[in-house]
Amino acid sequence: MTRGQGLSGTKDDELEAVANGFAEDVEAVLEGLRSLDGITDPEEIVAGLLVELSRALTIGARMAAMPRLVPPDRYEPDSGPDIDLDDTRVALATILDGFDTYVEVFDPYDDPAAPAAYRISDDVISLTAALAHGMQHARAGRPIEALWWWQFSFFSSWGGETTSALRALQSVIARDRIVGAIPAMSPEEPPLDPL
Repeated sequence: MTRGQGLSGTKDDELEAVANGFAEDVEAVLEGLRSLDGITDPEEIVAGLLVELSRALTIGARMAAMPRLVPPDRYEPDSGPDIDLDDTRVALATILDGFDTYVEVFDPYDDPAAPAAYRISDDVISLTAALAHGMQHARAGRPIEALWWWQFSFFSSWGGETTSALRALQSVIARDRIVGAIPAMSPEEPPLDPL
């Protein structure tokens, strides 16, 4: 991937310290997501995802508040093969069956703004893959590269996807806890369409 040049006046050692701090936060989110693996209760999964996606967005917001990062290397170094998350995606979609798919306007500034269908399971896997890809750079001793990747991918993919998924999860749990429209969150008794 081709990038520009320069780091907008930030010293490398200072930026590395910031990047290493973000790497610790990202690893904590990934560990939180991994802790949900194997859970089959939909209500527990929804609650857990609500927490971890919120944590991820807090990290992303802090990255977004920084100036745009451009690493000194013109091309992204090879970080090795990305992790295979297909089985995890299928398992999560199965647990969330009945309310995995939701409707969202991808870009509210499009004219006209058209709603489309998305899946919580796809969004969670996209987030996990992006965070894990950056961690490969961090573990290889390239923290600035990792930070660049997380910031870039937050703007281009997982920021919007995670925000939309979190909104859908909040709608699911709100209907269950407040509205009472969902007697029990389970594949057998799915919630009402959020729209």
